[in-house]
Amino acid sequence: MKRAAVLLGALLAGCATAPPPSADGLLPEQSIPAEPAGPESTLDAEITAFLASYAAAYNRQDYDTLLGMWDTDDADAFYMAEEIDPPMHGWKTIRAYFGRGGVLDGIRNEYSNVRAHYVAPDVAVATYRLRFDIKIKNMQALSSWDRIMALFRRKDGEWKMIAYAEAPQAPLTMIRKAVKTSKSLTPAEQKELLRTMQTLMQDAVPEDFDAWLENKLQERLQPRQDPPGGVAAETAPTGICPISTPHQPAPGTW
Repeated sequence: MKRAAVLLGALLAGCATAPPPSADGLLPEQSIPAEPAGPESTLDAEITAFLASYAAAYNRQDYDTLLGMWDTDDADAFYMAEEIDPPMHGWKTIRAYFGRGGVLDGIRNEYSNVRAHYVAPDVAVATYRLRFDIKIKNMQALSSWDRIMALFRRKDGEWKMIAYAEAPQAPLTMIRKAVKTSKSLTPAEQKELLRTMQTLMQDAVPEDFDAWLENKLQERLQPRQDPPGGVAAETAPTGICPISTPHQPAPGTW
């Protein structure tokens, strides 16, 4: 890994916006400017109204009504819950997921930040935020959040869900956000928890990754091949700062 790190350091030397190391030695927090949502569209409002009814059924654990808000004629429907692997494809597994009676004392789902658009006539995709409180029997209550992507089909004038996927952020990011509201962990304990999470992720790196990474970094240092009928490029591929001019980042990169 040391050789790969040296190569990576050479590539990053002089890059104007390379992320600085964090003070605690953990991966730095990352963000990308969000595209403004703009005014709520009619479709956004329709999906928001659908989700309000969906949450009401979910929160009273009325799963017959909830499943009635799906297009059960679609044999290829799927549900990807963060706590279940692999994703549940088809109605046998989806019904089994919602048929586990007696597991919960209660659940409260709240949906917000809906952004939807049509992908075909009467078919829409949406992203939105889920914040939930949940009480599993014989356990203390838990709270968390999630990002959702779902697909909807308009059928007989009503929206029906046909696909649902929960997309939690990276484990370290989730924990970093969670500790900001911690009521019981000291700052030192919070930092240790984050370090432990990062160590677990580092331990999961396969043994062949060092060689793979070094090979890819070497490839990026090579000049581009002649394109058909063109002239060989002298610079590194887009997104990589050319090390021949360490203080001049390539236009449009990084």
